[in-house]
Parts: sequence; structure tokens; C-alpha cells
Amino acid sequence: MYRYDHYFPGPAFEVDFSFSHDYRCSCLDAVVIPAVKHEDLYNMFKDVKCSWPLSLANQSVPASVFACEYPDGCPANCWCIRRIIDTALLVNCSLANFSALPLDLPSLPTNYTYTLDFSHNKLLERLEYRTYFVVTSVLDVSNCSINFVDLNAWQAFSVMPSRVYFTSPYYHKYFIGHIPRNVTPLVFLHGNKIESLSLDITNINLTSVYVTLNDNPWKCSCDNRWMISWFKSMSSGASSSIGDVLCVSPSRQKGRNILHANEAEFCVDPLTRMLKIVLSSTLSAVAGLLMLGFAVYRLRVRLYKRWKFHPFDRDECVGEDMDYDVFLCCSSQDEDPHGLRIIQMMESKGYRVCYHERDFRPGLIMDNILQSVLRSKRTVCFVSSNFLRR
Repeated sequence: MYRYDHYFPGPAFEVDFSFSHDYRCSCLDAVVIPAVKHEDLYNMFKDVKCSWPLSLANQSVPASVFACEYPDGCPANCWCIRRIIDTALLVNCSLANFSALPLDLPSLPTNYTYTLDFSHNKLLERLEYRTYFVVTSVLDVSNCSINFVDLNAWQAFSVMPSRVYFTSPYYHKYFIGHIPRNVTPLVFLHGNKIESLSLDITNINLTSVYVTLNDNPWKCSCDNRWMISWFKSMSSGASSSIGDVLCVSPSRQKGRNILHANEAEFCVDPLTRMLKIVLSSTLSAVAGLLMLGFAVYRLRVRLYKRWKFHPFDRDECVGEDMDYDVFLCCSSQDEDPHGLRIIQMMESKGYRVCYHERDFRPGLIMDNILQSVLRSKRTVCFVSSNFLRR
């Protein structure tokens, strides 16, 4: 026998559970909740055993006694429960093979909020906005295949209502003398396939929402460097348990925690930077050599006159199996003194010269000219007026 004269003004009333040996467990028992504290409620039922339904026979009264099935409007492959102890309408659609969230849910009782479990739906790739998000206190879409979250959905998350937290499964917000503690709404997005977010999300205030975004394959590219400050701002608010958001790509960033990164690490590849430095140094050296070569070429006449230096007056065909280095082709009228002087200059430098008056073999002149060209590394023509007339 329990008296509750100090909870309500007016006449005292008593609740007698002496019939506990034949207690029919039912969610209708929730009507007694507003009248008692959770400690008294626990004591009230601690020795009571269920006699019905058979699935609960001879068991202590469970917390589920104070929850009612809510089949009207419940989506297919889901089960819906109205939990009176925390004024939540639980819609459990986990493992329901959904490819999209349902458009409609069961109507909410007054002062209730939704607790939605859509986790482990591997066909769910896009999280689109739903009107019921704004009256949802817990949304679990973890361990699906989500790679895109609608911006309107994020906007709805920012205005999700807080939920009531109870220290006991029997603790109810209507208990006299007890003020419930409001807890931030929950959005579970971990274990999906989200690589990046829209930059427009920075215009939405989500610091009052508890969000989990860990275990997603985050792309830590230079274009996504803004995510560093966004994640840091999120981790400093109500969503401080946002989780370890780790980079998966590019490979140089794999395993890096975005919360501990900086923009330079997102944008600068150390290997690429080193390659640029090496290429820059190499190109500078090549450019210097080209400039030096160009200067020598432009000054070649002066260099030769001053120091008799000419880097291109060497026999570039050394090692070829040829009879002569040079075939001197000139008019026979220029033999003396010009032709002989040219021969002497070249042979004084060590060149082997083929000269028609000296080296042609008996036979046709044209055949000798052709053979001299073929047997020599180069042909030098002494072009004179006599040469041109012939």
C-alpha cells in the first residue's frame, strides 16, 4: 500500500498492489506515472510479477510496460512505439532495406517528439529533407550508404527540438517536484560514405545539435580546406562528440584527423613541392647554359679574332670510316694561288683533303666528283666567278 498525499493538493489517495500475484502487464499502467516519483514507482513494482501476456509471465514488470504500440501510420517493415516515460514516438526502421526515407510518419501525440532509427539501410544513399525533421529529437541514419545530405535537411537539423533526459527508465517529466533536464537533439551520420559537404552549410548554425560524422571517407583536398574551420567550430559546441573525422583521400592525407589539420596540409603536397624546387633549379641551370651558349655564338667572331677561339671548328665526325675529312670542290682556274692556299690551311689543321688535281683517279670527271663526295665527311666549295661560269 502506497500513499501519495504529498504529491497533490487535496485529499490523499492510496494505490494498493496487494493483487500483484495476478498483475496483467499493459501500457495502460502508464496512467499512474504522473502521480509518483521514479524511486517510488520502482519500489511499487519491484516485487510485482507479470501474469500476462505469456511472453512476460513470472517476470518483473519491465519498462516496456509503460510503452504502447502505435501501429496507425507506421511505415512498412518498421515498428512504432509510443513511450510515455519520455514522451517519444519511436519509429524503428533499422534494417528495413529503405532506399529513401518515408514521406509520412504516424501522427504525433501532443507534446511528443519523434525518435527515428533508420540505421543500417545500405540502400539509402541520399538523405533528403522531410517535414518531420523539425519535430524530431533523435535521428539515427548511421551505417547506411549516404553520400549526400540535402542542404534543407541540414537547415531542419538546426531547429530540431531538444529532448528530455531521465535518470531512470521510470522518470517522467510530469513528476511533481522534479524538473527534467533538456538535452540537445541527436543526429547520427557516422558510418556512411560522405566525402565532402556543400560550402553553404557554413551559413547554418548547427552548434546546438549533437552530430556524429566519423567513419566517413572524407576527401581532404584543397577545395575542401574550408571544412577544417567548420569541423572545429562544430566540435566546440553541443556537437563536441562529432567523432574522429579522418581523411581517406588523397593518399598522402589518409588517416589525418581534420580537426588537427591546417589549410596548408590540404593544399600542398610535399612531394610535388620538392619536385617543383628540383625542376626550378634544373630549369635555371639549363637557362643559364642556353644564355651562355647564345652569348658565345653572338661573339664568335670577336672571340676568334682576339683569342683564335672557336668552339665549333673541331671535326664533329671523328671515328667515321671515311677516306677524307674534306672534299675541296673548286675551279681548275683557281688552283693557284687560291685553291692551293685553302688546301694548305686545312691540312695544316690536320684535315685530310681530297683535291681533284691530286687525288682524282683516272676516269670520268663526274664519276670522280661523286665518289669524292661519298668518300669525304664534308664537301667545301670554293665559289668564285670561275666556278660559277663552269
